[in-house]
Amino acid sequence: MSTDMILKTTLALIALSGGVVQAEVPTYSVDVVSAFTQTTNIRGASDTGLIVGDQIVNGVSRAFIASQGNGITLLPLPNGAMSSIAMDVNKNGMVVGAVHGGGFVVDGGEPAIWVPDGNGGYEAYIPEQFETLPSPIGTLPSQGGMATAVNDDGVVLGWSRYFGFQGGPAMQFSIDQPPINLALLGFQAAPEDLNNNNIAVGGNYTFDLNTNTVTHIGVPAPVGTVGFTHVLGYAINDSEQVVAAAHIATSTNNQWVTYIYDGDWSPLYPNQVGTRFVGFVYDNNNLGDVSAWGGVYFAPEDAWFGSYDQLIDPADQNWDTDIGYIGNDRRVYTTAFDASTNTNAIVVLVPDTGVCPADLTGDGALDFFDVSAFLNAYNAMNPIADLTGDGNFDFFDVSAFLNAFSAGCP
Repeated sequence: MSTDMILKTTLALIALSGGVVQAEVPTYSVDVVSAFTQTTNIRGASDTGLIVGDQIVNGVSRAFIASQGNGITLLPLPNGAMSSIAMDVNKNGMVVGAVHGGGFVVDGGEPAIWVPDGNGGYEAYIPEQFETLPSPIGTLPSQGGMATAVNDDGVVLGWSRYFGFQGGPAMQFSIDQPPINLALLGFQAAPEDLNNNNIAVGGNYTFDLNTNTVTHIGVPAPVGTVGFTHVLGYAINDSEQVVAAAHIATSTNNQWVTYIYDGDWSPLYPNQVGTRFVGFVYDNNNLGDVSAWGGVYFAPEDAWFGSYDQLIDPADQNWDTDIGYIGNDRRVYTTAFDASTNTNAIVVLVPDTGVCPADLTGDGALDFFDVSAFLNAYNAMNPIADLTGDGNFDFFDVSAFLNAFSAGCP
């Protein structure tokens, strides 16, 4: 079916469609991606179901990519490298992280980018770095770093390391272009996330790569007489909502509370108790749903839960799930433990209710923007347009989209 025919049909469907119905809080079933017996950390996931992280293999950290049907695949090491870590992945399978010639990759590694090679495998690249870096104490040699975030356009952010120190300035990395020192443009934080509008978040800042504009997002208002010293921004969606951990000013135990920032600050839920630890997993989707240490928040329904375990279907209650990365379709990518079989696994929590298959923008509404997203994905042969899941892009996918659009949101 031609794109023009799809467009005419879907536009006609929109004209006939009624009001939008928001989704309900989902219940979840558990689909196993791959069981594991060694230490395994998930660091990121894409809306196309790609999951990245690291496993301990033969005593060293190795970056992996995983997905349903394919299980876990270790990413290749470039010449001279012995260990690796994967921090993020985009919808096209581009992975970013770091590699190391030996030892602990987080402390001594250098940025790395993995790109699909077109034959089912991956190629590893080490992006160019500056030889020296300006620092608060003068010019220092550059010694490695890490790539931490990539968006669907393939823009890669991370940081470089000052020689002899654990951290360094924010950077934009590329496979074939020189790096850009974002710290010199005012982004004085390690980038944690990057949305598809090229807005990054890290520490107390957001940074617009389109305009080189840095914004200090401040801290939440005091709770009673207790204030906050600073925040660590971890995630940002395409509506520029930020998920951050806010540090309690008077705490003697290094306690943090999860907050949402969308121009104003609000707690993940009103009675959240501070925790001593700040974990790796903080994520939000374009619906405004939040997955974070301290709870799970579903924005359209204004509902929060202490964990996903409270939403697991009775048939899968044997699984104890962790906090994970939540997609625009409300699928959650995480790890879990099955007490009945003593099995650890990477899993996908699949929503049984509350999902609109045609809501490709993830905003809870079915409208022209979802049609446009489907057309773009269909023409690009993006897996999100393969609604039949057969690996082909044809009339049956178009028909499935039209049927899902016509059915509306549950």
